Amino acid sequence: MLSKKEFYSYVEHHILEFMKDTREKEAVVQKTAKNNQVSRIGLSVGKREERLLPVLYLEPFYRKYSKGEELDTVLAEIASAYEEYEGCFPLDPGKIEDYDFIKENLFFRLVNYERNQKQLQECPYERMEDLAVTYRWIAYRSHDGMASAIVRYRDIILWGITEEQLKADAIANTKKIFPPTIRKIQSVIPVHVEEGDIPVFVLSNGDYMNGASAMIYKGILKEFAERMNCNLYILPSSIHEVIILLEEDAKDIGELFKMVRETNQSVVDREEVLSDNVYYYDRNADKITIAR
Repeated sequence: MLSKKEFYSYVEHHILEFMKDTREKEAVVQKTAKNNQVSRIGLSVGKREERLLPVLYLEPFYRKYSKGEELDTVLAEIASAYEEYEGCFPLDPGKIEDYDFIKENLFFRLVNYERNQKQLQECPYERMEDLAVTYRWIAYRSHDGMASAIVRYRDIILWGITEEQLKADAIANTKKIFPPTIRKIQSVIPVHVEEGDIPVFVLSNGDYMNGASAMIYKGILKEFAERMNCNLYILPSSIHEVIILLEEDAKDIGELFKMVRETNQSVVDREEVLSDNVYYYDRNADKITIAR
């Protein structure tokens, strides 16, 4: 039985034997930095000069191997998965330098500031309470998921734009790419609601991917709070969605903080945690702050 390190090394040195078109290609297995300083082991296959390659994460395949699946069978599955992914990744590498293309695929994403400080040193961002608004562009999107890249300072130099233009374009584009949705929680999660239970709402986007960012869409909370005639409490259940409670229904703010922390520790993947805090939205000031 190979250790994790040995398995990843074996994949790097032998995966091309299981792939179809390997002319002038090389395989690289390396750590990839993800959200909240989480690292994953990713496989890339391509020509040395190619700057943009699909990344296939290998942890699920090591779990299959560790449970007894034959090594060659697992490598064949990795090769098949990578070739299928590669076939759905039609991006022309020249597009990376074309800001007109990038601009149409720009969006912003909320992340935790403290947990991403190392990565934020290389990236333009805007601080919001304990969060940071970061900027990304979509390299691939389908019904199966999405691949995106974070915008770094070196990218805006390459594109010849300013941070202000980047932010303005991302703000203009995000709501179009990821329209917001607000639904009662029972329409999202199959929970039984008793008569008299307080109304709980989920704010996200149509993809339920990076949907917590919808809470800073211009007008979204203002319109909802005015319709409900009430200020709001916002519970960040993950980077993908937030829970909304009406102020009049939130009796114990300490319990809300406790619930968010416990959920983050026991349910949410570390990579997908947004914050341990609860937020308060004041509809008159049109402002989000950490709840007190």
